[in-house]
Amino acid sequence: MKFYRNEQIEQIAEQRLSEFQQKLGRPLSFPIDIELFGDLVLGLSMLWEEIEEMPGEEVLAGLRASDRLIVMNERRKDEMERKPGRRRLTQGHEMGHWDLFVDISKLDHPELFDAAASGVCAYRSATGGQVQILLSSEQGRDILRQINARADSPDEARSVNRYAASILMPRSVFVEKARRMDRTQWRNLYDLAAQFGVTISALRVRLEQFNLLYVDQATNRLYPSREEAHGQGRLF
Repeated sequence: MKFYRNEQIEQIAEQRLSEFQQKLGRPLSFPIDIELFGDLVLGLSMLWEEIEEMPGEEVLAGLRASDRLIVMNERRKDEMERKPGRRRLTQGHEMGHWDLFVDISKLDHPELFDAAASGVCAYRSATGGQVQILLSSEQGRDILRQINARADSPDEARSVNRYAASILMPRSVFVEKARRMDRTQWRNLYDLAAQFGVTISALRVRLEQFNLLYVDQATNRLYPSREEAHGQGRLF
């Protein structure tokens, strides 16, 4: 398993966005068209298909690496359409798995399940972590029942989530916009989330990554930074 420092992930995302801008032939606009980014830069296609869910499990999407395909769960389509920010972050999450952890050189030489089935080995994003599945044959679907869940390691989960955030909320643009606004008002944060096409929770995490927001858990009061929150507290 590879390990990525946060700065490495930010740099990879910046390079990918530079490639995206070059392919577009124009400056980036926001929110980022994540599906077009995946197609032009990573060579990934997207489709909606039902993905089996175990009792109590929520599966949003899966990466079918051998087919260079992100499969969005048809069962969750209505929910995703109501919450496009969640859909976009899910797609960015799967792109992170591809860009950071898939060994593309080995895709045409699969070793796992060669003798067992002609299906395609993939991973799906579920509440319990990444679950290995076979999608492309009936035999593969039968084998699904025999495969154990594999939770993302904390480092893997952190890495792909940081990647998605870095693509959808590019560091230089995001930080500049955030610093110019009053970050102590929730309505302003919701407006910023809409500009980047993300959820308010993802926006909050991104702001906290750059120490541009601190939320007092007891009062839900917003501060522009952790230092200002602690400094304000010492006044009373």
